[in-house]
Amino acid sequence: MRLDIYGQFVVRVVAPRGGRAKGRPIALIEEPDRWRFTDLLIPNGLGEHGLERYVAEMFRSFARPQRTVCRLDAVLPRPIRL
Repeated sequence: MRLDIYGQFVVRVVAPRGGRAKGRPIALIEEPDRWRFTDLLIPNGLGEHGLERYVAEMFRSFARPQRTVCRLDAVLPRPIRL
């Protein structure tokens, strides 16, 4: 899942194959030439919408007027409501 964080950067959340038994999802900040790991501990057991909301909430300090957190890889990109 890819999330645009208030138009400032993109976070990719990657869940391990095999479900919860294989580990926790991780978050990566996308940059043009590399990806950086974040210090974000994502809880196990969150569904897709739960992951969206959790990550959006963790990056709330980057909020800007008239900007939202938006899911980029959805069929129709949409803002995430907190």
